[in-house]
Amino acid sequence: MKRILILLSCAAALLLGACGKDSSLPSATGKASVRAINAIKTSQEFNFLIEQRLISSVAYTSVSSPARYDDLDYTFNIEVFYPGETGFRRIASRFIDFEANKDYTLLVSGSLASPTLTLWEDDERAFDAADTVFEAKFAHTAESLGALDYYFADPTIVPALGSQAATLSFGEISPPVDFEAGDFVLTITTAGNPGDVVFVSDTSALSAQATYIITPFDGDAGDTAPVLVRAINTSGNSLALPDSRFPPTIEFVNASLGLGASDIYDDEMLTSRIVTNLDYPEVSTEMELPVDAVTFYFTPTGDTTAVTLERSLAAFGGGRYRIIATGPAGNIFAVATAPNRRSVETQAKLLVFQGSSNFDFIDFYAVAAGTSIDDANPTRFALATRQVSEPLRLAAGSYDLYATEFAEKVPLAGPYQIDVALGDVVDMIIVDTEDPSVLDVLFLSGGPTP
Repeated sequence: MKRILILLSCAAALLLGACGKDSSLPSATGKASVRAINAIKTSQEFNFLIEQRLISSVAYTSVSSPARYDDLDYTFNIEVFYPGETGFRRIASRFIDFEANKDYTLLVSGSLASPTLTLWEDDERAFDAADTVFEAKFAHTAESLGALDYYFADPTIVPALGSQAATLSFGEISPPVDFEAGDFVLTITTAGNPGDVVFVSDTSALSAQATYIITPFDGDAGDTAPVLVRAINTSGNSLALPDSRFPPTIEFVNASLGLGASDIYDDEMLTSRIVTNLDYPEVSTEMELPVDAVTFYFTPTGDTTAVTLERSLAAFGGGRYRIIATGPAGNIFAVATAPNRRSVETQAKLLVFQGSSNFDFIDFYAVAAGTSIDDANPTRFALATRQVSEPLRLAAGSYDLYATEFAEKVPLAGPYQIDVALGDVVDMIIVDTEDPSVLDVLFLSGGPTP
C-alpha cells in the first residue's frame, strides 16, 4: 500500500512540474482558407475531409464549400463510396502546413483508382469597399487538352498572339490579375495558335470585389460541348460560362397513354413544327435549342388548331434536355429533365423516371439476377409519379429489375434482366400500359439482356 502511495505522489509531482512550464503544443496566430476542386471526369461525388471531419462533398467540375482553419498543420483526405462496400474508401491524402492569411486549393485529378493531388497556394485577397475590380486566376483542369492560351478581354477585342492573359499546361494556375468589373469574353486556344479555338464563351459579366479561378474541364455525355468552363468564386460559388458555339439540345418522349400521336411546335401560331407524329411510347430525335426560353406546343398529329399540351423550357447553353409527356387523358403533364448521363468509373448508374399515373408511388428493385424480391429492400423506396430518382449505384454484374406498388411485393413490372459493367448508364422510364394493374419500362439506354 505504501509503495502505491509513493508512486501516486511521484506522478502528481511530475504533472505539477509539467504544468509549471510553457506548453510545447503549437499555438495559432491566424487562419487560412482551403477548398478542393473535382477534376476527375469519371468520378462520382467525393468527400473532402480535414482529418476525419467532413468539409464538403464535391461533384465533378465543382468546388467544395470554403473553409477556414487555424494556421496549424492538417492532413486532408479524399474518400469515395464504392457500391457493394459498407463505408467510404479513402483514396488520397495531402498534408498541408497552414500559414496565416493564405488561400489553398487542392486540385483532385487523374482517376479514382489513381488520383493526383495538386496544391495551389496564394494569399487571401481582401477588397476595400470602394474597389471596382475583381481578381482572376486562370487554371488548366481539362486533362484531355495540351497547353492552352487564355484570352480574356472586352467582347470587341479579337484574340491575337501576345495578348493572352495566361499560357498554361494541365495542373497549372496563373498569378492573380485584377480586372475592372464589366463584360468579358473568354477565348481559349491551343498554345501559340490563336486561330485554333478550343472554347469561346458568351459575353459574361463578373462582379467586383470577388476572386475567381477561371478554368476548363472536359465535357461529358450530359453536355453538347467538348469543353466546360467554370468561374469558381473562392466564396464557394461556381459560375458556368457556356461555349457560344454549342447550343443546348432537346428530345421528347411520349410516355402518356392518353396523349395520342402528336406533332410538336415551338411557336404559338403552330407554324414551326419540330416533331412529327410522336406516338406512345416513342422518343424523338435530339435537336438543337435556342438558349432563350421556349414554349413547346403538342397537337394531335396533323391538327394545327387544338393544343393538347404545352411546356416552357429555359435551356442553359451546352446542356442536354428531355421533355416527357405523361398522364391520362384530361390530366397530362410535360416534365422537363436534364438526365445525368455521365459515366462513372466505380459504378453502373441507373436513371429511373416514374412515369406511371396509375400508381402515385412505386418501389423499385435491382436485385441479383435470379433472386426473389420477397426478402429484399427496395433499391429506391416510394418513388413518386412524375419524379426522377437520384442515380442508383450498382456494382458490375447481372441484375433483375422490378417495379412494385409502394410497400408491396407483387411485381407490377419485371423482371427485366440487365448485365452492367462499371461505367454503364441505364436510362429508363416506368410507364403505364392498357392494363391498369401492369406497368412497363421504356429503356432509353442500357436495355435488358437479349
